[in-house]
Amino acid sequence: MERSGLLVPARESRGVWTLTEAGWDQFHLLRDTEVEAGAGTEDPPGSSAHTPKGDETPSRAEQTTQRVVRSTAVADYVKRVHDYRCQVCGIRLATSTGAYAEAAHIRALGRPHDGPDIPANVLCLCPNHHVLFDFGMLTISDGLTVTDHTSGASPCRLREIPEHRIDRQYLAYHRAHHSGTARPFTSQTHARLGLTSSEEL
Repeated sequence: MERSGLLVPARESRGVWTLTEAGWDQFHLLRDTEVEAGAGTEDPPGSSAHTPKGDETPSRAEQTTQRVVRSTAVADYVKRVHDYRCQVCGIRLATSTGAYAEAAHIRALGRPHDGPDIPANVLCLCPNHHVLFDFGMLTISDGLTVTDHTSGASPCRLREIPEHRIDRQYLAYHRAHHSGTARPFTSQTHARLGLTSSEEL
């Protein structure tokens, strides 16, 4: 479908395949054709005209993807030193297989952000705060004040511990990105991190 111009590749749309305008037109055409083909047929008892039928035996398709390889050691370290407690709300989720938390990159990995996979660029968050952070609904100041832009809740302070310090440049990038003023990594940033400009982060 990418070749026919119906999808924007994940590498160009924050890791999610997105329909192009032509893709949406094709979707609407197919949907309208299905609706017309089903006109006059009765829905089974107890179903709604708006409830999708689904598929009793879903098919499988082979797919090849390319993604940034993340260090599980970095994510595991950050979650472990925080005892799997969210740095925003302090919640520790207990599951039948042990505690659960998510490692959230402050400056996202991959293009166009090109953030590094290092502990100083990772937060330990609960799933809810991870989603809010990724969508810019939570921002964190250099003083570690967390602002929730969805609820208007009173700001709180991000929990930071001596074993895990957050590099403020990544927080600044996150704020700038979600206010529309993010800048790509420069050779000065690479030098500050001790990398040559040809090295991948």
